[in-house]
Amino acid sequence: MATERALALCADLGATATWFCLGDQARRHPELLRRIAAGGHAIALHGLTHRRAFEMDRAAWRDSVRDGKALLEDLSGQAVVGHRAPEWSLRGPAADWWRDLPELGFRYDSSRVPLAVIGDPGFPRRPHLLTEGLWELPPPVLWSGPVRMPLWGWGPRVLPFSLVRRALESLAQEDAGTPLVLHPWELDADQPRLPGLSLGHRFTHSAGLRGYGGRLRNLLEGFRLTSLEAWLASR
Repeated sequence: MATERALALCADLGATATWFCLGDQARRHPELLRRIAAGGHAIALHGLTHRRAFEMDRAAWRDSVRDGKALLEDLSGQAVVGHRAPEWSLRGPAADWWRDLPELGFRYDSSRVPLAVIGDPGFPRRPHLLTEGLWELPPPVLWSGPVRMPLWGWGPRVLPFSLVRRALESLAQEDAGTPLVLHPWELDADQPRLPGLSLGHRFTHSAGLRGYGGRLRNLLEGFRLTSLEAWLASR
């Protein structure tokens, strides 16, 4: 199981992670969620389902966030203070919905990406306060000009090892607080291929999967890896 591999990777690296979880999956697998929490990891909300925020109206989105948070807290026994919308979807008509998150009990968001298509290159690249009591923690990107690449997902899977490692070292020296995003399915090179995906989705989901677990272990070896909650507590 991909989640088991991700837990094992965290244990090997001595990493404490933030796990952005879906409420409906946690309801289906409550013991797995409790195992994640019992391992010292933080639980954050990825959504009640994987429906993108801008596909709902604002009231329905608020309800789903409220209900997803309550469900994860009930099942895990810990406070949930972080949010990341599915597919970075606090954009388009949902671009300012982050304003509702403090009222809903969140201390940080990680839904605004400084990249085109799935975000906005004009977004700040480092953690910053959106409003009093609410941080935005954007995922890291490589390079600062018009040509940028994600330093997560397919980026580290296909870019030269030395280039990615240097970028990670730079972030560590800054104590930048940027989330190093890993989807557990990225550790499963033999996962079934889903039908009907666009060419872009097929690339981002399959490029560089073979052997990525070992590559990622080597990329992250020697870094102090903590949860986003722990980083915020140190501010």
